[in-house]
Amino acid sequence: MLDRFQARFGAKLAKGQKLFVAYIGAGVPGLDESVQVALELSRLGVDCIEFGLPFSDPYGDGSVNQAAAEEGLRQGVTVGVYFELIRKIRAKTDIPLVAFGYSNPVWKFGVDRFAQEAAQAGIDAMLLVDIPVEESDELDAACSRYGLANTFLTAPTTPHKRLEAIAARARGFVYHVSRTGVTGEQSTLSASLGDEVRVVKSMVSPPVVVGFGINTPDQVREVCRVADGAVVGSAIVRRTLQAKLLPDMLQDIGQLVGPLVEATR
Repeated sequence: MLDRFQARFGAKLAKGQKLFVAYIGAGVPGLDESVQVALELSRLGVDCIEFGLPFSDPYGDGSVNQAAAEEGLRQGVTVGVYFELIRKIRAKTDIPLVAFGYSNPVWKFGVDRFAQEAAQAGIDAMLLVDIPVEESDELDAACSRYGLANTFLTAPTTPHKRLEAIAARARGFVYHVSRTGVTGEQSTLSASLGDEVRVVKSMVSPPVVVGFGINTPDQVREVCRVADGAVVGSAIVRRTLQAKLLPDMLQDIGQLVGPLVEATR
């Protein structure tokens, strides 16, 4: 599954461009509608989609992504339904897809079984935000067994020793969190972000993308001056939670995401 990452990411970075990664919640605003949102993001030129597996206690997320998780659960997104949505997306695009979420649903389903079925459905990577690299042996082994990339978060507080462990295991990309706290849009980026990213990039081989709060083209350009790409989640998710007809919602998402993608070029 790393082939899709290497082909998409390598081709864009080789052109001197940067990467754009989008996060959306599975099942939001509805099951089939979330597939259409993903396909629209692919059409807009997004390089990778983190497809959020809803969980009842998404404690690392702000109010917008928490609301999306709750809506996904109301829409009936179980692990089995999640994989079916992935299959529908994969049938129409080769965009890299990341199973993004928390460990509880994965361990309840069975780590090995989850990795196997994720790979069969068309997932390329897994990123479980509450599994530190020191506790990732079982997940890492399952991902390796079925050809999935296992990737990790880094943060301003990540110690050198943990960065070394991440460097030894991360595949696909590394997601650097621009600030401590929970997800959510912000108006400014940390003054120390450049130094943080330079340290991470000096230690890991995969591309380093930066997220948490990014929502404007200027912020994307600022991040891309030091990192390999930007991640936008809450700003997109907020638009999927609006009480609008799907065509109008997709238009709103396009008006947001189009300029963000352009800012990476």
